[in-house]
Amino acid sequence: MPRRTTTPQGRADARHNTDLVERIDAVLALLRSRGARVTIGRRAIVTALMSAPDHHLTAEGIAQVVQADYPDINVSTIYRTLDAFERHGIIDRVDLGRGGAVYHPTDLAHHHLVCEVCRAVIELDADALASLSADLDRRHQFTLSTDHVSLNGRCHGCPPP
Repeated sequence: MPRRTTTPQGRADARHNTDLVERIDAVLALLRSRGARVTIGRRAIVTALMSAPDHHLTAEGIAQVVQADYPDINVSTIYRTLDAFERHGIIDRVDLGRGGAVYHPTDLAHHHLVCEVCRAVIELDADALASLSADLDRRHQFTLSTDHVSLNGRCHGCPPP
């Protein structure tokens, strides 16, 4: 009988799937702890958000993913659920300009640089604004809310103004 072997990629995929399931379960447990019901639709929306390669989906993108498996889940239900998730602190809604709002899990804290010309989005680590925040606090006694920040500008690939 041939031996089964697991490639490094196979082990990485298995770890990723385990991590994904654990993250989904943690979000659903958080919802339950806050008195919210966990429905099939809510589970499908959390799964769509957590499974997205860049964790940034518009409401319409979430609807496409969810409705592929659950066509009876209405878009209005998805919008209401996203609003509820935002109130519960599960997701952040970020307006990246003309492309509309995107949603991403709050446990993936980061910021965005958005090119005003080509609409490219560059992600920044959560601590990228730490020195600015400290400077604003020191100079102006102002505490910057850095839960999620989107800064507009121009990427180097676009022509200068």
